[in-house]
Amino acid sequence: MSTATPGTGSRHHHHHKKEHTLADIDHLRETYGKDPAPVLPPGPFSDTYRIASYTNGLVGAAEPQCDVMAAHWDQEGLFWPDENNPKPDDLLWDAGVHGGITWDGTFYRDTARYPAGGQLFWSSYFKPGSEAGIKKGYWINFGLGWSHLHNDNPAEILTGASQKLFYDAAASRWTLVIQATKFVTYEVIEVWTGTKQGGNDPTGTYTRDSGLDPIATLTVESA
Repeated sequence: MSTATPGTGSRHHHHHKKEHTLADIDHLRETYGKDPAPVLPPGPFSDTYRIASYTNGLVGAAEPQCDVMAAHWDQEGLFWPDENNPKPDDLLWDAGVHGGITWDGTFYRDTARYPAGGQLFWSSYFKPGSEAGIKKGYWINFGLGWSHLHNDNPAEILTGASQKLFYDAAASRWTLVIQATKFVTYEVIEVWTGTKQGGNDPTGTYTRDSGLDPIATLTVESA
């Protein structure tokens, strides 16, 4: 029977357990089961972005899908000056598509009017100087339709129809949404929704996810 000499043979290892402090325990309790905080894109960001090469009708004018956005005498209770000979340029009930300003494809950031949006939210309604009123920027015309800021209140921008560009932290992607307001009923119509994965800012190509307009992609650039 051999005898092990110091430094050879079996050894006994002693593992020292880390002692948790009360602060460690409190932190574990607070974070247990919770998802880690999302990593937000670093920017830098511009106050203004736009859809590249946008012209009126680029989005929301495709037939027949987007025809639902247009006013229809037999569906909406609208009236033309001559109901037997309605013209596309006639002024319609409640001002219709001629009531607001024509959208130029631009999105603006305004954390004062919409603090809930933070630094990563832009909308067509936030053009500097815009305010409630048909020709003052809260009524937007584009394609075959139009949109109206819900109750003329920027705090309610997610309730009614709007054009918005924002970062979806839960899905880690940029999102571009274009909506229209239905005549008379004020129903919200999804015209085009697209997303872009990754990127430090909103610029880049967005791929269509859903909506009436079948256009496959839109590109956002800094304005």
